[in-house]
This record gives sequence, structure tokens and C-alpha cells, in this order.
Amino acid sequence: MKPTLTRLILCFSLAAGAALAQSGNVVIVPLDPVNPDEVVPSGELGEIQEIDPETGEIVRETIEFLDPGSVVGQDVTTVTEQRVREGSGAVLRFLDKFAGSVEEAKLAKGDTIRLGWLQVALGECRYPEDNPSGDAFAWLVIREDKLEEPVFQGWMVASSPALNALDHARFDIWVTQCITE
Repeated sequence: MKPTLTRLILCFSLAAGAALAQSGNVVIVPLDPVNPDEVVPSGELGEIQEIDPETGEIVRETIEFLDPGSVVGQDVTTVTEQRVREGSGAVLRFLDKFAGSVEEAKLAKGDTIRLGWLQVALGECRYPEDNPSGDAFAWLVIREDKLEEPVFQGWMVASSPALNALDHARFDIWVTQCITE
């Protein structure tokens, strides 16, 4: 038998088989209407339902709810906020990833500097009262030309630059310190 004839017979038999498989009638059965007031949840509030792997039966355990504001366990960590002062400006460092250059600029509170197609505006800079050179917290708004929304808006922390960083293809920007003069 020729290969072309074999292929032709195979195609016709597949088509006939598919047509026969679809010749059955599809029966659509509507669902019974459900009244939401009659729906009963399985188990009471505060119960966990698990299936026992050995018996296949539902095992119920009661959960003890805690009062609002209560603490689980004995360990409580108290966090003390740093006392900070507001600086007159900030020192920012810029990395141009394409050019491989690093620049530093001083911005006064409320100033804006242009970096390529970015505008970097300093809202304010705060530093620890007891260690002015130890850390800096700068509120920055960074906008890109032709975009309405800022590409970054928030606090950058000098001691943790990755905590809240600018995610940009070309530029990295981070705060190094506040100007305390």
C-alpha cells in the first residue's frame, strides 16, 4: 500500500471516530435552589475538623480564643524609638550603572537635583540625637521624566540602604548622612 493512501485511510478513520464519540447527547441538569438561611456550616466556630488517617473519621478539637490585645507566650520584645533631630539637608550618593561613575551631592531640605532623566527631591532628613553621624533617615521623592507617578517615594535609611531602595535600571541612589549644621 502506498504511504499516501495509508495516511488518507488513517485520517478518515480518526475523523469518523471523533464524530462517533460526539454523537451522544449532553444532558444539562439544573441545580437545586439553595436558601442561604438554611446553610449550616460544618462544625461550630472555634472547632478544627481534621480526618483521622487511621479511622477516616472527623476529629474535632476546640480552639481557645484569646482576648483582643493579649499576647501569646512569655516573650515580649519592647522596642524603643530613637530620639531624632531634623537636619538642614542630606548627603546623597548616586551610582550610574552604565557609566560606572559614583557622585555625591548635598541637598538642602526641599531642594531637587537632576540626575540623568531623574529628579531627586529631598523632603527632610532626620538623624539620631545621640549619634548624629551614626545614621540618617531621608524622605525622598524620585521622579522620572515622562512618568506621572514617582519611581520612589519614601524613607531611605543610611545604615540599611537595601531596606527601602530605589529599584531603577540605570541609577542607584542612597543617603549617606544628614547635614547637621
